[in-house]
Amino acid sequence: MAKTLTTDRLLLMIVVATGFAVILGGWAASLVHAEATGLEQLGLRVAIGAVFFVAVLGTWYQFSKMDTETAS
Repeated sequence: MAKTLTTDRLLLMIVVATGFAVILGGWAASLVHAEATGLEQLGLRVAIGAVFFVAVLGTWYQFSKMDTETAS
């Protein structure tokens, strides 16, 4: 059953990551593209990527925590 939980969590993470990337990443990147230039634009894009990565890791952590609580 542990293998099923990991597979299910991985599929959920694909959906979550796609949603974050399309909604938040696309919106923020379009604002950066319209408003910033040069080095400022690069820095903002890196920051957007870092926030996206932290959000996905946080979601992964919460799913892991739920699996641990459910298995107990």
